[in-house]
Amino acid sequence: MKPLCLFLVVATAAHAVSPTNRLENLTLEQAIALAEGQHPGLAEARALIDAADGRARQAGAFPNPEAIVGAQQIPFSGNAPNEKEYVAGVGQTIPLGGRLGKARQAELLDREVRARGLEVKRRDIRKRVHSAFATALYQEKACQAQTEIQRNAEKAVVTTQARVEAGDALREDAARVEMELARAKIELKRAESLREQALVTLASAMGDATLSVKSLVGTLDATFEIPTLETLAANVSAQPESALADADIRARNARVDAAKAERIPDVKVELLYHRLESSQQNTFDVGLSIPLPLFNRNQGKLREARAEVAAAEARSRMTQNELTTRLRESHLQLTAALANSRTLKAEILSRAETVLKGAEARYAAGDISLADVLPVRRDWAAVQLSYLESLRDVMQAWAELRHWSR
Repeated sequence: MKPLCLFLVVATAAHAVSPTNRLENLTLEQAIALAEGQHPGLAEARALIDAADGRARQAGAFPNPEAIVGAQQIPFSGNAPNEKEYVAGVGQTIPLGGRLGKARQAELLDREVRARGLEVKRRDIRKRVHSAFATALYQEKACQAQTEIQRNAEKAVVTTQARVEAGDALREDAARVEMELARAKIELKRAESLREQALVTLASAMGDATLSVKSLVGTLDATFEIPTLETLAANVSAQPESALADADIRARNARVDAAKAERIPDVKVELLYHRLESSQQNTFDVGLSIPLPLFNRNQGKLREARAEVAAAEARSRMTQNELTTRLRESHLQLTAALANSRTLKAEILSRAETVLKGAEARYAAGDISLADVLPVRRDWAAVQLSYLESLRDVMQAWAELRHWSR
């Protein structure tokens, strides 16, 4: 999404939020935009990037000079000869072997790893919001379907009671339709409860559980063009997870270079003014100290860094394997879900409606009994809900697969 478009979506979403954190007529785009703007997981990832920036800056900083002040041969008694000496000067540690540059490069690559991780987290949050939105929208549509089922049950009660009063039906039939109405009311309350739970889950996926989502705007019945598996597989290397794995390998290799550079000892140079009190002479001293790498040659750290490279390469191979597996599974899920929803819509929905209308008309005319029409009503209700479930499955599968085609 372009920055201007994202700003407009966020502004529209913010306008939909009242001071009491109520969200009315929330769209999928607004939900995703709000998540990207407020999710604490993204805020944490951005803060970690800032921390990596600070480490990179610090790693390239030259060591501070040292002020040196001292006195030598100070006697314990006043009768001793005056041989005191005073020293003042500066000392400077000079890193060799390009250690500072390599340390800074390692931290900069670590920052890139953090940035790639932010993209992975952002996409994961978008998928979760998309999936939660699909579930909440399904529950909202299911509530509407259950409301329609309850209305039909209420009409059946009125029709049956009229037939009982006319002597065309038994009181047992009226009791049966009243039982069906009671079941429909229970199912509606259950659907309403599941809808509220789904909206709470959606608010949590957006990163703020205090949000009160009241209504959604969207359709489950959308048109999808499934890219071929080969086309999607060609984009595996362009996925944020792949970029993260590659950046991790480069960062680990940079740590190896930094560990190698640290094997070269730093040189310390001292420039000192030396005052000899006994002869009232001023002298100038120069000192140079170099650690001798006899006991610590940084071999342990170098070994650790090389092992981390091997581990990063293994993680990269695992990432490629997981991405390929997820891609194939998501493609299969979306293909199957689309086939199911299209079959339900094209071959079952309209026929279930026709069968129900015919059965209701025949029952109203007294041609069939209540025992004949009740299974037809239940089948019609089951088909409506099955179709909604298939559309939810399509949206959830598309939430996983849509990012592969970008």
